[in-house]
Amino acid sequence: MNDTKKTFRQYKLENIIKMVVNNPKDRETILNAMKEWSNSATRASAEKDLQKNIITDLADKVDVEKKYLNKLATMYHNQNFAQFQQEREEIEELYESITS
Repeated sequence: MNDTKKTFRQYKLENIIKMVVNNPKDRETILNAMKEWSNSATRASAEKDLQKNIITDLADKVDVEKKYLNKLATMYHNQNFAQFQQEREEIEELYESITS
């Protein structure tokens, strides 16, 4: 493709950038939203680290594999034990019907 030719997407992006850059209120709005998003991502990352540490510490204390503790914690959080049981039964039936 020739470097002088621009795609529609490039033109659209350039026009959006020009529009936003030329409007101080929009720049401030976008910047504030990006700061808020970044702060949220930082909190989410910290919570993920905390969750990982909780499971690691618990696995060491109770001698249960982390993969099971993670599944239990997720199931507890989602309150979907009944759904888990039903799906397990369905998978067992399907497996038995295939392998019998």
